[in-house]
Amino acid sequence: MKFKTRLKPKAFIDITSLIDLVFLLVAFFMVTSTIGRESSITIHLPKAFQTAESPKENIIVSVNENNRIFIGNAEVTKEDFISTLKQKKENLESWDVLIRGDRKANYETIVFIMDSLNQAGIAGFSIATED
Repeated sequence: MKFKTRLKPKAFIDITSLIDLVFLLVAFFMVTSTIGRESSITIHLPKAFQTAESPKENIIVSVNENNRIFIGNAEVTKEDFISTLKQKKENLESWDVLIRGDRKANYETIVFIMDSLNQAGIAGFSIATED
């Protein structure tokens, strides 16, 4: 004689490993998104004893030891620098600029950048230093 059971087997999916995977992906994207803020150009910043946190900048201008000028990660010639700044200025709400100059870069190049910022109508800029 065959007896019928009242309890029917229920399907059960264990999602513990999926939750772990989701948390790992969230942590990975949080870490990698904060790293992308700095420029990928190698610059040896000069040291300073007193530094302050700069406000969130929108444009990063870098000068390497060979006096090559970069806006973001793109190299720009001195002739095209002002026109590129004016283009960037039109696309942004606030125009704070961070100047990252290598300690071996010529002072003349840094002054050229500051003068070009004024000509482009960007008065607010900061100079990056190493703590």
